[in-house]
Amino acid sequence: MTPSVTIDEVYLEIKKIQDTMVRREDLDALLDTIEILSNPKTMAMIHKSESDISSGRCKEISSMDDLLSELS
Repeated sequence: MTPSVTIDEVYLEIKKIQDTMVRREDLDALLDTIEILSNPKTMAMIHKSESDISSGRCKEISSMDDLLSELS
């Protein structure tokens, strides 16, 4: 005789699986991060941007008018 399984037991097992499962969005974000970190040119641009920000070589753009005035 095969043991019977209740719907509650199935539900609890599914919940356990969901708790340890990696979501597609998380995996996509991880792959994006790996791609960025493995690209030397991108990393150099990020480091230069961080240096510019810490040295004050940046401007805050808070409106479309601010952006347009920077372009002209």
